[in-house]
Order: sequence, then structure tokens, then C-alpha cells
Amino acid sequence: MERPKRSKPKVFDPQYITHCLDVEGAVSHPLRLTVAELATMSLTEVRDLTMICGSGRNEGFIASYRGVLLTDVLNRADVLMREHDSPNYMYVTVSSSDGHWAVFSYQELFNTSVGEQAIVIIEKDGQPLGDQEGMIAFISANDKRPGPRKLRYLKRVEVHEHFWGKGLE
Repeated sequence: MERPKRSKPKVFDPQYITHCLDVEGAVSHPLRLTVAELATMSLTEVRDLTMICGSGRNEGFIASYRGVLLTDVLNRADVLMREHDSPNYMYVTVSSSDGHWAVFSYQELFNTSVGEQAIVIIEKDGQPLGDQEGMIAFISANDKRPGPRKLRYLKRVEVHEHFWGKGLE
């Protein structure tokens, strides 16, 4: 099947491999987590995942991914809450060194089933990730179509706060 005209090509190149994950933005404790540090955190496993791309095309089957919940990473960084309604104005971006990224609302991660399987991946099928995905990757496994929010070469997590009508602050 031909790729949609506006989709980015997949890039597999050792130059994109990341060895640490930076957590920045509206957090009390910015982090730089190595694969070894991620491995010491509580690990979550996703099994028997069918990868469906944004168009609905089946992209294959993953027996197992293991990693750290994105919410656990955010809790370790301690997201800044400036006021009671701050969670309603917050969003999180995850981005990779090959130029791909995904967006989540704070509420989506912490108050829906999406957050229960939004995972910073460090293992696939019981082995460390290979060059095709880098040392650190990401999946939003509870999405109906997880492909669009599956990132290889994960590099950064950023927390943002936006006040509607007031612009970015």
C-alpha cells in the first residue's frame, strides 16, 4: 500500500539513537534519565499489541513491550501546579530525535485509560530495544490506533501550561 502523501518517511539510522530521556518544562525537577535509571523504576508490560497506523492499516504484531509509565516519569519530575485548575490547561509532548512527536492532555494521561498504557519503552520481546527503535521508545498502547503515537528514538518529554484567552505563559 502506498504511503499517504503528507506522512513522514520512517527513518532507521544509528545517528538518531538516544541514550537518555530529558523531562523538561513545567516541572519542579527536570530530569535526564538513562536507560539504566529507567530500568530501576517500576516497569509495566504491554502484551499482544496489534499495531494499527493512523489510516487503519495493520502494521504488525508486538508480543511484548516493557517500560515505565509516562505518568510515573511525570510524577518523578513533579509537575508544577500553579493553581487548582492547572491540570485543565496542561499538555505533554513526547518527541524523538528523528523529528516525530505526540501530544497528550494532562487529564488524558492521569484520568483516562490512555495513561494506563502510555509507556516509555526500554524492552521489546524481553530484549533491549535494537537500532530500529533506539534505546528508548514510546507507545500509547491503549489508543485504538497506537501507530500514530508510537515513537522510536524517544528524546524528550515536555510539560506545558496554556491559559486559553491569555496566550502561552
